[in-house]
Amino acid sequence: MKKYRAIIGVLVLLSVWLLSLFVYERWDVTEDKRYSFSEGTLSLLENIEDPVKVNVYLEGDLTGNFRVLQNEIRFLLNEISRKNPQIQYEFINPISANLNVDSLRSRGVMDMSVPTQDKILRVFPFATVDTKGKTASVPLLSNKKIPIEERALASVDILEGNFVKEIYRLIFKERKQIGLIVHHDELLPNYLDGLFRVAAKDYDVTPYTSPLQNGTGSLQLSDLDSLSKFDALIIAKPIKPFSDKDKLVMDQYIMNGGKTLWMIEDVDAEMDSLFRSEKIVAFPRNTNLTDLMFAYGVRLMPSVVKDLQSSYITLAIGQAGNNTAYEQFPWPYFPLSISKQNHTINRKIANPIRFEFANPIEILPRDSVNAEVLLTTSRHVQLQKPMTYIDFGEIEQVKPENYPEQPGVYPMAVLLEGYFDSAYKSRIESQEVANFKSKSDLNEMIVISDGDFAKNHIFRGEPLALGADKYSMRPDVSDQATVIYDNAAFLINSLDYLTGDDMMIQLNEKQRKLHILDKNTVAADQKTWRWYNIVFPLIFIWLIGLVGMFIRRRLYS
Repeated sequence: MKKYRAIIGVLVLLSVWLLSLFVYERWDVTEDKRYSFSEGTLSLLENIEDPVKVNVYLEGDLTGNFRVLQNEIRFLLNEISRKNPQIQYEFINPISANLNVDSLRSRGVMDMSVPTQDKILRVFPFATVDTKGKTASVPLLSNKKIPIEERALASVDILEGNFVKEIYRLIFKERKQIGLIVHHDELLPNYLDGLFRVAAKDYDVTPYTSPLQNGTGSLQLSDLDSLSKFDALIIAKPIKPFSDKDKLVMDQYIMNGGKTLWMIEDVDAEMDSLFRSEKIVAFPRNTNLTDLMFAYGVRLMPSVVKDLQSSYITLAIGQAGNNTAYEQFPWPYFPLSISKQNHTINRKIANPIRFEFANPIEILPRDSVNAEVLLTTSRHVQLQKPMTYIDFGEIEQVKPENYPEQPGVYPMAVLLEGYFDSAYKSRIESQEVANFKSKSDLNEMIVISDGDFAKNHIFRGEPLALGADKYSMRPDVSDQATVIYDNAAFLINSLDYLTGDDMMIQLNEKQRKLHILDKNTVAADQKTWRWYNIVFPLIFIWLIGLVGMFIRRRLYS
């Protein structure tokens, strides 16, 4: 009998082994389904018919954490290739393959130095995707502001999104048309260069210049047909007031389904003026949009946000020998907002988002409109009224005791979604519009209470990347990296949402839950858990030994 049991056991094991050669299956039992593809990814992979070649350049001499990242990439690409054999991949070591570094950089593959105890490693945390004669580079490393080794592990979460987005862009994505309103002295092109660069992969951003060309300086009802060709409109820091004709045209654009991204402010304060005079007055700014925003469900409060949670600015503090000495100070007028991760738009945003002289937003309840707060101040906030002074002397007052915790926070970016009532539905101007529409179909708009939200800084005459903070740079430490905030990611996510890019939205929906240990609890209980880790395995092994002895006695006594 025992002999037959042994033979049956061997046959079962052989059958399982043979079956595993032909059938592959795995089960993802993680809470956040981190090892499963999102529905959007599966749908995309099923519809790819053309060959796709992926080259990964993260190969060669790597640290432990980068080796973990490499293994995760290999696992991901293997799963993608299994889902669709048209997608093939290869790992390439640029150094051993003697690849031209300049040629790699022209394709978007950059190298970086990773210090270790023994030496400095040269790694290439990029991949390229080639299909249908087109190429795109894929960053493999997160841009989180954490040490490089930790970034390697934190980058695992972005791999699926980064690869699939680039494949989607190359094969399926239709370019969207974004209009830029420019006839109210909005931001000039050199201050929007960073936005143009990050949007160039997916969008054609075109200034709408008809009001300037025809000499009216205002939108006309005849512009409605031209504006309807845009998938969304951006209004970035208007200085001149909107005319009644402007507002009527914008209102009907929205009523007819037009999407809008507003970056507006009701208080005038500029850092360039402050650096010149060291003291400025925060003047009210009249954009004449109050009634329009009121109809849709928001109001900009005419105050400037001062937040203890803020970015730093670099100021000269005197002389050190023959050189000027610099120091960095917190500047409460540049509040930092941490993504609430509560919506598709602000998910997967790794770094803080910076505002400059922002206004609080008041949400006005509307029966048919839902307001989703995307970005806020912290609770340690003050509001400064217009017609008051702003000067660098306030830096000395940036202390926790001067910014007591408030019962709530102030919104600074809001998504409005629903059925908007026209601001002109009970006004005589509505009679000027043929086929006037008093209520929109389901529509969305985003209001950001900072005109400089999409403004890139200019350094030595050259535009910096959107989110790069020139005020954080120290002239006495020339090789110090510029601090970069995630304004660009937020804006691109906003455009993806407004223009209805379902694939990008679904990729942002997949969120990995990070379970962070409480450091204070760990420090307090570490001895207890250390003993548990020593004693319980020994007891477990001892129990297995006792059970084994008992079974042997029953079988052979």
